[in-house]
Formats: sequence, structure tokens, C-alpha cells
Amino acid sequence: MLGDGPFVLFMSRLHYKKGPDYLVNAFAQVAAKRGDAKLVVAGPDEGARTSLERQVAALNLTDRVLLPGPLSGERKYGALVDAACFCLPSWQEGFSMAITEALACGLPAVVSEGCHFPEVAEAGAGRVVPLNVDALAEALLAVLSDDDARQRMGEAGRDLVRSRFTWPRIAEQTIAVYEEILGRSGAR
Repeated sequence: MLGDGPFVLFMSRLHYKKGPDYLVNAFAQVAAKRGDAKLVVAGPDEGARTSLERQVAALNLTDRVLLPGPLSGERKYGALVDAACFCLPSWQEGFSMAITEALACGLPAVVSEGCHFPEVAEAGAGRVVPLNVDALAEALLAVLSDDDARQRMGEAGRDLVRSRFTWPRIAEQTIAVYEEILGRSGAR
């Protein structure tokens, strides 16, 4: 079903708070302009799958949108490596492991402001947009249409994860905070 064209990957719980309905509507705009693009909406169903299937059918996108369920192991990392772009249009996130994994795999990311991951834009690893169908579609089209920029974003994402979100780096940052706290308390 995927063929040779680029695909956008959503990998999270299928729950309304993750915004998959926004993504499907945005992808309808993308599909109208990019006949080769596909969308993979992967994740365990937490109440949104049936409505997503109806939405996809109503938009005549059944041949362009794949809902494979949860992916794990080789299938998960294969999707992360093969995708052209990762998208999470969530209403609200704490710290998103899905975004972090996508960036670590070199995927440019299009995420909503509700993901609270401004580092994506700050590092040049993708786009952070309002939770709005038009803004999502515009960002996805921009990422899909520029191979060089997509490559640079992927590299920036990998660099971001290496510099801020690996266990050794987190340990260094934690130790620095403790040393700062201890230094302050010792000065009293």
C-alpha cells in the first residue's frame, strides 16, 4: 500500500487528545497537492480508531491512509527510519517519547504547540505549529516538498537528542543542578 512515495508517520495512542482527526483533515489537503504522499497512523486504539476509519472513508483517503495498529520492535523502527516526516498534533503532552524517538531516528517533526516541545523548532528539527488543520497541512507540505531541508532537519533532530536527551547527558545535567544547589546552600 505504501509504494515509493513519502509517508507521514503518526505514532501514538489513537485518542482524541493526540489530535489524529486534525492530522487526517490536514493530510486531505496534503493529498490533494501531493499525489504520491501517504499517511500512516500507528498506535493502540484508545477510542478513536472507529471514528478515524469513518473520517478517512468520508474523505476518500482509504487508499492513502494506513492504520496498522501498534507497531513495536523492527516494525516500529522500520517505520521511523522509512518515514519522510513525523507528526504529532496533540492537544497536550508532557514529555513526548514519540517525538524524541522520531528525532533520534532522523525524522523531521511537525508537532503542535500543545506538545510543549519548542526545541523542535529552535534546533531546526522541524516545525511547531498551532493545532489547526491549515497550519498542519502547510507545515507538512513544506517538509515533504524540500528534500534538502528535510535532510537538515533530520540531522538537527539527531543532534538535539544526542546533546540533550541521552542518559549520559541527562546525568550530567542532573549533577550540575545538584552541584549548583549544594553550592548555594554551602554559601549560607
